[in-house]
Amino acid sequence: MGAHLIPVPFALIGIAIYWQARWTNDVATVMVVQPLITILCIATALLSLRRSGVNRRLTAFVAAGLAIALLGDFLNIDMTDPFVVMRGLVIAVVAYLTYAVGFTIISGFRKQDLYVGAVALVVYGALMSYLKPFLGDMLIPGLIYGLVLPFVVTRAASTLFGSALGRTQAALLTVGTLMLYLGDVEFALHSYARIMPMLFGPILYSGGQLVISLAPSYPKGK
Repeated sequence: MGAHLIPVPFALIGIAIYWQARWTNDVATVMVVQPLITILCIATALLSLRRSGVNRRLTAFVAAGLAIALLGDFLNIDMTDPFVVMRGLVIAVVAYLTYAVGFTIISGFRKQDLYVGAVALVVYGALMSYLKPFLGDMLIPGLIYGLVLPFVVTRAASTLFGSALGRTQAALLTVGTLMLYLGDVEFALHSYARIMPMLFGPILYSGGQLVISLAPSYPKGK
């Protein structure tokens, strides 16, 4: 087993505990487990440096994005507080754009991005049209934030069509960012549109970060 996989079982246990804590509103447990999972994800990303042929720039960008997310994990505990939600949006935007910028610097742009981007815009338009009546004072932040994560997903998906990263890397980045996006969609629907059981949001958030953190360890040929 590669060294990069050592933190993974502990992260998975943490995700299960985190999910239960969010479900029961156990804030004390969330305060400990949420940042701990992200720390394990950072360790997973950095352990990629022990492998040969890794893209050190990808490791750096992924670790940087996770480190910014870690700040949010320490600060954004009570997500029923509008101020905390707004602060969380700002921190999340910085973290997610770190991923997007990194993926773009490493892999660049290609013509397939136009098709992926078109699909992302249609989804964005449909989602925001549905949420618009419910957002109130959060409309402008919601419209801005609602663009960020699909943009990150498109930048991750773009790596699937290039040769800068390995196939496994590109797939992990795409799946991981898509999980983050779906988690945020669920949170928005739960918070603003209608009450719905948040059965998957915590898993999608922490699980998405974990999947992204594994990507640097699988360069071409690995």
